[in-house]
Formats: sequence, structure tokens, C-alpha cells
Amino acid sequence: MTISILLERTDDLLQKLYQCLPDPNPTLLFESTELANCAEQSPIWVDTTNQTSMLELMRGSPEAWPGLIIESHASQNAMLSHLRHILIVRFGGERKGALRYSIPTTASYFFTVNNLQTSRTWMGPISRLSWYGGTWRDLALGTQQWFNVENPDAQKWQHSTERPPLHLDQLQEQSLQRQQKDHFVYLWWKKQADVSFNDAVDYLNQGIANGFVEAQELEQYLTLRSQHPSHTAPVIPLDNNSEDRLELLRQQLARDHQDKESLT
Repeated sequence: MTISILLERTDDLLQKLYQCLPDPNPTLLFESTELANCAEQSPIWVDTTNQTSMLELMRGSPEAWPGLIIESHASQNAMLSHLRHILIVRFGGERKGALRYSIPTTASYFFTVNNLQTSRTWMGPISRLSWYGGTWRDLALGTQQWFNVENPDAQKWQHSTERPPLHLDQLQEQSLQRQQKDHFVYLWWKKQADVSFNDAVDYLNQGIANGFVEAQELEQYLTLRSQHPSHTAPVIPLDNNSEDRLELLRQQLARDHQDKESLT
């Protein structure tokens, strides 16, 4: 069994590694991939099988060392080959993108999807994958934790030089789409003083249901909606442009507020 870590790139990561380990022998994950030109943004892989002090640091201060702890019976070359293979994914037909699964937040959405394909295809030779973190909701509520995902089929995995492109299935796409929505809400919510994260998520869903899709108009919807939390979200007709519809929302919420005040 070997234990390695895949660390998310931070400005001082390499400096910290060489301060903690005499010879960390870091490997850039993007090396030898179509992301090689983005080397400065590459996660860094380190074999820590004989570097217990590094594992203790990561487990003791996980927020200072964001990334994944990987346990596997595969060789270093086979492990790196697999980790690089799952970087590039297809989705929505033949659209292609990079899956930044080494970010603990992304891992919390992606590797927790409960289906056999996640274990067999995406985990591959990884026996156990561990990380500290959670979803954007967890970050907002302060409920981060350690995750441990087991792969009972790891030892059945066989390395192959001919591997087809990987496609996200429907559950994985939905989970990553939820991550995008939660992240959008989180960034807006952090600027607010008196809005709960759960309410912010509800407001976003209301805005999307009312046909608002662009980031700027959704932010405006969230702001307007949060100013009148006790009001039922009005349905906005779709036959006007976004600016006019936001103005209609403002007027309806203001009118509802005045009506309630007149009854008190």
C-alpha cells in the first residue's frame, strides 16, 4: 500500500513543502497532459508513503494543506497516469473541460455521488480517498468534516495505455451544476449581513424559476428578494426584458410591503 497526497496549488506551496520535507520530490499533475501550459496552476502530487510527518501535518491542519490523501496498491506511474486521465472530462454531448477534483470543495460534490461508476471508473486504482472540506453550504454553515471514500474494486483495476475519453453521467453533471449554483450563492451571501444561506439558496431557485439566468440579473434578484424576506415571491411574466422584469419585481415587492403595513 502506498500513500500519496495531491495538493491544491497555493502561492507558497512549494516553499512550504521544502520547509517540511528534506526532499519532497514534487510532481506537477498537469505535466504530460494537455494542461501542461498551465503548469503554474497545477496541483502537486507527492509520495508520502515514507513521509509520515507530512501526513500528520495535513491531518492536523487540513485547511493549511488543501488537497486529497490517496491510498493505493498501484505503482507511482500507474497512479499518476490515472490521476491525469481523469483530469479531462466530456459532458453535455461532446463538450470538454478540466475537472479540478483536487479542490476539496469539488471533491465533496463529485466523489460523494453514490453510483458504481464513480468507484470503478473515477476512483480506479485508489483504495481510499480522503479529504477535509465540504460543499459550499458546509463552508457557509461551518460544518466541514473529513471525508473517506472507499473503493472495493481498486485491486481489480488494470492499467491500460488505451483509454477512451471519460464522460460525466447525469448524476455527476447534476452534482457539479449544484456546486456552481451553491458557489454563486456563497459569494453573494458572504457580502450580506442578515440573510441565511438556506434562504439565499431558495431565493436563487426562485430567480431561476422566474427566468433570470445571467449572473448580474440573478444578483439583483437576490438583493431585491432578500429585502422582503416575509413576502411570497411574485411570479414575473416572461414577456419583457430582464431589466423591465426586475423593475416589475421591485414594484410588486414594494407594493406588497405597503399593503402589509396598512393592515397593521
